[in-house]
Amino acid sequence: MDALRNEVKVSRQLGPDLEKAVGFTHFDTTSSQDNLITVLMTRDDLHLLASQTLVRVKSREDGRAYLGVVVRGPFAEPNAVPANSTMAVGVVTQGKKLSYTFDYHGRAEVELLGEEVEGTLKPPRFRPQPQSPVFVLDEEESRRVLGVGGDLSLGVVVGYENMEARLNARDKAILPRHTGIIGTTGGGKSTTVATLIHRAQAAGIATIVFDVEGEYTHVDQPTDHAAMLEALKRRGQRPQGVRDLHIHHLTGRASRNPRHRNLHPFALNFSSLSPYALAEILDMSDAQQERFLKAYDVTKLLLEDFNIFPKTPEEAQQALDVDELTTGYPRMTIQHVLDVVNAYIYSLSDEGRSETRSRPRSRSRQQSSILEGLDPDEPQAPELPPKGPVLYSEFKSNPGMVMGRVMQQSSRLEVSWKALASKLHRLRRLNIFDVGRVPGVAYSSMLAPGRVSVIDLSDTDSPQLNNMVIADILRGLQETQEARYQKANDNEQAVTPVLIIIEEAHEFLSANRISQMPVLFEQVARIAKRGRKRWLGLVFVTQLPQHLPNEVLGLLNNFIIHKITDSSVISRMQRTVGSIDESLWNRVSRLAPGQALVSFSNFTRPLMVAVDPAPVKRLLVD
Repeated sequence: MDALRNEVKVSRQLGPDLEKAVGFTHFDTTSSQDNLITVLMTRDDLHLLASQTLVRVKSREDGRAYLGVVVRGPFAEPNAVPANSTMAVGVVTQGKKLSYTFDYHGRAEVELLGEEVEGTLKPPRFRPQPQSPVFVLDEEESRRVLGVGGDLSLGVVVGYENMEARLNARDKAILPRHTGIIGTTGGGKSTTVATLIHRAQAAGIATIVFDVEGEYTHVDQPTDHAAMLEALKRRGQRPQGVRDLHIHHLTGRASRNPRHRNLHPFALNFSSLSPYALAEILDMSDAQQERFLKAYDVTKLLLEDFNIFPKTPEEAQQALDVDELTTGYPRMTIQHVLDVVNAYIYSLSDEGRSETRSRPRSRSRQQSSILEGLDPDEPQAPELPPKGPVLYSEFKSNPGMVMGRVMQQSSRLEVSWKALASKLHRLRRLNIFDVGRVPGVAYSSMLAPGRVSVIDLSDTDSPQLNNMVIADILRGLQETQEARYQKANDNEQAVTPVLIIIEEAHEFLSANRISQMPVLFEQVARIAKRGRKRWLGLVFVTQLPQHLPNEVLGLLNNFIIHKITDSSVISRMQRTVGSIDESLWNRVSRLAPGQALVSFSNFTRPLMVAVDPAPVKRLLVD
């Protein structure tokens, strides 16, 4: 015993603040891990060291100071004997008979965030010495260390009474760096999205939501959901709708808020769609795509022949500058392309072949089947003139010119042309392209400060159509924001930040779709990369992150991760999001609704956050 006493060093006082210490570092063992230390505390201080609490460790002997965070525990352990000893188990199980139990202490595992050197945090080169005092950082200092200051609040940081996880909406390194909101159904994703919409609008951000279920078509009204009202009351907040809500829906499709005062039906312009992306969305075979691109090129020549486009030297330069991997050819309509396709089918018919050799014969049975499969109520094609194909666009004024261009770039395999015609006819029958009485999307108005624009896709019932709309509007928003950004820079002004939220992102950018639609993904990737510098941020929302390929996850810098129960999905996300420690991942499968693991580029480390309840009305979806 005397020898043991001689081995124990007498503690040196580090100063009057030692009384504020909540615990002391333990000795290392063979199972100790780098960057992880054990802290022991008395039973009276056990409650001071909650999970995720930030601490400062003042290392004895070498005088170094470290910052760390509690990642495991605190756990209660008996003094004098091991917790699994017969004596400890006996006194606990006999609690009805014995009034005595062992005194106990607390144990917690602390992950080192870094060493404090001249006011900055640097990677630790050493470990704190044993029996070094540990102090809890107050909320003000913790807020500064974690980098959670800002005007846009997401919710309360777990482990603290009043600390909010906040973002600086005007920090270019935050919102324009794209975000994933992920979790299973019922975990709180939609509430998080609704809260984010409310906070972004209040911060003056232009917010656009691609809403496939119509959930957010009533966010201009305060919530009337009983549970949400109670949660708002506990947070000292009140129900409140957003201002300046505008709802956009495809022409001929209904909105879930049909009486809204700012309701905008819109049509798409065929000329704004990349022919390559369109071929992917329509799932054209290689033969069909080859013929579609051939017809597309012939249509461009005919637009010039008929003096439709280009008409001026400026338009001629515009035609040369068109990037068809991004957009379509100006002034081209789907009917223009269909006329050219019909001309090709006619050229391959008996009558067309005969006409190229001599005089035209009577209309063949093959020509009469060009438009087979049309709806019964749709006006049918008129009887063929003595010679030439049936045309409906401006091209009908000179069928000979159309046939001349077609014969210059002849083709074979009539069956592929007919299959292509069938797909284009089905697309035209949607009545969403080039509808003269219906305007296109007003991108500039969408980008007004503080405006919330909901693209209501709840009545489309077609992932292909949704993808077409999302791709086209994303391109238009990106081009408009580019122009606004350039103008703001020229005038030395700030540009309005834009937040684009894409619900059901797995339907738009699944691994299967990306493998089939590489051009579409390249469009999104280009928008994501260019948007970071132009205050345009994307938010992908999904309950099926396993369907998102690594290429999409690689575009994301920020994550709000709600409950995920599938361990294989958690493992994949863990490999993808490398900044989140294992102790936090272990909690993802047990998160309560509304809780989320939040990792933003401005946070020093990922945080567990109780996301604020949504003050806006959200329609519940089955």
